[in-house]
Amino acid sequence: KLQTTPSPCAHMASLFIGLQTLLNGGSPLAVLRTRQKRLGVEALAEGLTRLEKAAFLATNLPYLAISLVLMSRFGPKCLALCGCVPLHSAWAAIIAVVSTIFHAAQVRFTCCGRGGHHDNGPYPFDRLIKLLLCDVSCAASYAVFLSACSGLWASLRMAWPLLLLIASVLLRAGGSPRGYAVMHGVWHLASAWVILWAAWPLAELQTSPDVAFGLLEAMCGTTTS
Repeated sequence: KLQTTPSPCAHMASLFIGLQTLLNGGSPLAVLRTRQKRLGVEALAEGLTRLEKAAFLATNLPYLAISLVLMSRFGPKCLALCGCVPLHSAWAAIIAVVSTIFHAAQVRFTCCGRGGHHDNGPYPFDRLIKLLLCDVSCAASYAVFLSACSGLWASLRMAWPLLLLIASVLLRAGGSPRGYAVMHGVWHLASAWVILWAAWPLAELQTSPDVAFGLLEAMCGTTTS
């Protein structure tokens, strides 16, 4: 069937329409559902092979790896909130699990057999929106926590992966499922690296405060007299 690629102006118009709908008392879930449709989320299920879907989901594994590495390196120490190793470890693991579940629903990945009833039925927009909100909440809350603990300058240095996230959304909206999967997968890898870069010196506060303070000074660009 013939598919057309919405222009950036069309996306901006739909965004303003969605905001107006919210201001007029519309349902947030309904607005998000419409936005996801306009951004071409349904095409991901048909535009990716099973192997490509599996590879895309595997880009969430670094989050889980971070959780395990922090616990194995520093142990379950929690002497201060910002350096609480179990908190960092649990947060990274939750992000890994929630993101994997969300994207599995997004691309309609089935691990067993070929096809399946999920592939043949209507696209699960309502379930996807709820998983999206959960995914964004988990990731955003941890980003805010790391920013608050690391300082303003370090937070700005951690923000560059957001460009990859934006690029992936634009690729999806432009009708490129594979482009979205590749770019969003790179976003997962880059954001995982940033998490490790930010969480590691904070976790070191539990074992070597002097070393950790020096690392935080270098990250934040501060000096002491």
